This record gives sequence, structure tokens and C-alpha cells, in this order.
Amino acid sequence: MEDIRLIATDMDGTFLNPAGSFDHERLDKLLQEFEKRGLIFTVASGRGLLALDKLFADFMNRIAVIAENGSSIQYKNKVLFERFMSKEQYLSLIAKILENPYNQGTELLLSGKKAAYILADSPQSYVEKMRYYYENICLVEDFEHLDDDIFKITTNFPVKDISQGTAWLNQKLPHMQAVTTGFESIDVILRGANKGFGLNRLCQTLDISSDQVLAFGDDLNDFEMLTFAGRAVAPENARPEIREIADDIIAHHQEESVIAYMEGMVKNG
Repeated sequence: MEDIRLIATDMDGTFLNPAGSFDHERLDKLLQEFEKRGLIFTVASGRGLLALDKLFADFMNRIAVIAENGSSIQYKNKVLFERFMSKEQYLSLIAKILENPYNQGTELLLSGKKAAYILADSPQSYVEKMRYYYENICLVEDFEHLDDDIFKITTNFPVKDISQGTAWLNQKLPHMQAVTTGFESIDVILRGANKGFGLNRLCQTLDISSDQVLAFGDDLNDFEMLTFAGRAVAPENARPEIREIADDIIAHHQEESVIAYMEGMVKNG
């Protein structure tokens, strides 16, 4: 415990319960203990920054946030880093996603600083599903006239084709990086931006070494973050590739095992 200065955790499938929430009272008590010990709690997620701002509204002035899979970094409500796609880049990316032979239609979303954008003729089921992960969703006729800065694009593929669809995009777009974030979801961000990059950037700013970092994660977009951290922990529901690189395996995320692990650190540390 005394060697750890920063704790970073993924959200969906890791820190959050199956309902997509967490126990605010438990986190508040935990943060009080962290603050006494000089520990920094960091949210690291592929979710949109606006959604994380809402989810952690009561805590934003006490924590660090790595959002948009590393494209946005904040500490105690102060912006430390942002990386946006140019209009030319995201329009070119959209064309490639629609050209992808594994694509299943217009199920894609642009995550921006002011809002998230989905085509108005997209399936209603997709729109409702995205409201779970993104805040302030706007339905638009096209993506060519957006007045916003765009962090990333997320899209869905059939579960059986997710690996092939991801590989196809990475081959066609050398300046972009497509990464699986769930069973059928892919995030595409500018190459070099990932949770590991975001965590490294945050640690450089705060003068913290990777050996002083503990990270929790369950999916492939957590890989770089977990390999950067001095200690990596995965819930038992994590992908096999993530369990393989973890130093510890804890209970299923539905048992709120991450917050329980942190509480145990405080009690024993």
C-alpha cells in the first residue's frame, strides 16, 4: 500500500455494477482515506467525458479522469490533455467504417466535447443503447456540419465478426487505432491515444512512476493501461487475454469486487 500513489480503474465490467452504477457512500469514505494517504483515484474509461462528468458529478473535484479511451485527461476538474480528430479524419473514418465488409449498417456514434452524435435514421434500439454510455446524444442528418470537437468514433459489429472488423480497420487506417471495448463495440481513436497513454501522461504530470500505479481492467482496451501499471488486477469476468497479464484475479465485477479490493488495501495498509 505504501508504494502505491495512484489507483486507476476501468468502468464497465470492472468498477461499475451490472446496472452501470456504484455505491456513492462507499466511494466517498474510500476517497477520504485515500486523501489522508496521498492516493489519487483515477477513472479510466472508453465512455464519453460528458457521461463520466455526470456519473461522478459528486467527486470530480477529488479525482482524476481518463475519458474517451485516453483522448481526454482531467485532474480535479482541470483539463490536462485533449486530442481531437480533424473533420477530414473523422469523415474519412466514417467512410471506412461503412465500407468495412463486417459492418452491420449505420450503427456509429461520434463522441464530442459538447455532445455525442448519431445519424437520425439509425435504429432506435442503437440510440437507446448508446444513451447508457453517452450523455447529450444529438440525432443529426449527417456528420459534415458538426460544430464540435470530436474525440473518437464508436461503432458496432456482429459479435462473431468483431475481431475481423477491428483488424480490417487497423489495416486500412494506419493513423487510427480500432480497439474492442465490449462484445460488439469498437472504439476508433487517433493512433497512440489509449488508456495506457492517458495514464502515462497523467503520471508524468503528477510525478508518479509506473511502479507506483495499481490498475484494474477487464477488456482489450485496458491492455496498455494494465501493462503500464506496476500492479494489474482483473475481475474474474475479464477477457482471457487480460486475466493472463493480471497480477491478481478478484471476484466478478457484479460483486463490486474492485471497491472491496480498495477497501481492503486501506484496512490492511
